[in-house]
Amino acid sequence: MKLDKPENLFAAIEQCDVFAVEDLLAKGADPDEVDLDGYQATPLAYACSHGDEATVRALLDAKATPDAAAFQPPLVAATEHGFAALVSLLVKAGADVNAGDETGASALWTAAANGFADIARCLVEAGADREQANNDGKLPSIVALENGHAALSNYLSDPASYPATHSFWRGSKKLARQAAEARRAQVVDRATGKDVRGAAAAEPEWTFSVGIARSQWATQDFPSVAAAGNVELVGRMLDAGLDPDWTQFKGNPTALMLAARSGERGAVDLLLARRAKVNHRTDKGLTALHMALFKPSARVHGPIIRSLLAAGADPNVPDDEGQRPLQRALAHAMPVLVQVLLEAGADPFIRDRAGRMPADWAPTDGKHADTIRKLLETARKGRTDD
Repeated sequence: MKLDKPENLFAAIEQCDVFAVEDLLAKGADPDEVDLDGYQATPLAYACSHGDEATVRALLDAKATPDAAAFQPPLVAATEHGFAALVSLLVKAGADVNAGDETGASALWTAAANGFADIARCLVEAGADREQANNDGKLPSIVALENGHAALSNYLSDPASYPATHSFWRGSKKLARQAAEARRAQVVDRATGKDVRGAAAAEPEWTFSVGIARSQWATQDFPSVAAAGNVELVGRMLDAGLDPDWTQFKGNPTALMLAARSGERGAVDLLLARRAKVNHRTDKGLTALHMALFKPSARVHGPIIRSLLAAGADPNVPDDEGQRPLQRALAHAMPVLVQVLLEAGADPFIRDRAGRMPADWAPTDGKHADTIRKLLETARKGRTDD
């Protein structure tokens, strides 16, 4: 399969084309470009998530910042998939071993959760903080234990209990190596056009009755299909004449709402393109924008929220309890989402019937409190200037 010539670093990395990466860098491509939408990464983080060591070296040679990140630092991206060689390379390049992703998970926390003992040891020896919890307050040693990695948990609690000569380390590379090999095979298969999901013949044959899809294996209603991210089946049901806002019972969440909540951007974009009502409300007054902010991830739900707002979602609509979308973003202490909503016209100082404002839910402490406070101050100043 002949691939189109990549137009940017992300496309070149996706195609596993290090020569194109080097050519683009030589022509002035920014090695620290931040993509918050399509790729949701920086080139270095994207290459680390792909296990592409040659490209990682090329980017570092081009002075890519080891810690530049959109939502996930390069070191966390490399650790997540077990790429031990990249972890070592980034540490030597000066990457911050304690930098966390949007959930507060550091590379050490991620290694602990996955049982990657050798990577954890490399990070600890490089100065990673063993007492650094994620945003939920969970320590690396605890998440290791919860995921069945008792020996690694013991090491993280007391590194002296497993010295470098301990027999534990002889087999500790296996999990990371297997994860890295599986991830790299997946990346290469996708780059070469192989079907990484399995044979198309395995797909069930569906029949449709109003908003219900049936096969010999399953029966699903339309909103559930969208929530599961089955874009192909969503499209087929719409092509069969289904109203994109169909629900089994009046007042239930629509397909757009459930796809937005579950972070299925493909389904959201398809439904919006097929004219799903972006401000449709449930019997509790919820819209798709409210539901995208139910338990949001900036990386997953950020592009969905942008799509909804671009399609005309009202950033100030209250639900039946008076909650507005901005209130939810503030309660989750997510400055990226707060900024997106403010830029779309969300008013942090509009009062509900009880006299409360969305700004009242802003965090007063924590690592994002200052950033959010500055965003609200800018919004207040802009309001005063008007």
